[in-house]
Amino acid sequence: MLKIRLRRAGSRSKPFYRIVLSDSKNRPGGEFVENLGHYDPKTDPVTLNLDVARAEAWIKKGASASDTVRKLLERARVAQP
Repeated sequence: MLKIRLRRAGSRSKPFYRIVLSDSKNRPGGEFVENLGHYDPKTDPVTLNLDVARAEAWIKKGASASDTVRKLLERARVAQP
């Protein structure tokens, strides 16, 4: 089963996250199928770059999003013109 989830990157005390599509059996920092965007909670304002169309296409194909990614996806939809 495919999941859309966050993958932590960055150094200690300066994390940022990649939003990736990966197999649910892989560990969160392991292999992934596709990189859908990135999220940086440390910047002001928060940086969110997410390919909403690709994420929705994968969800229609059966992928599930984690709770955090689901909230970020809603935020990205609102921010789109």
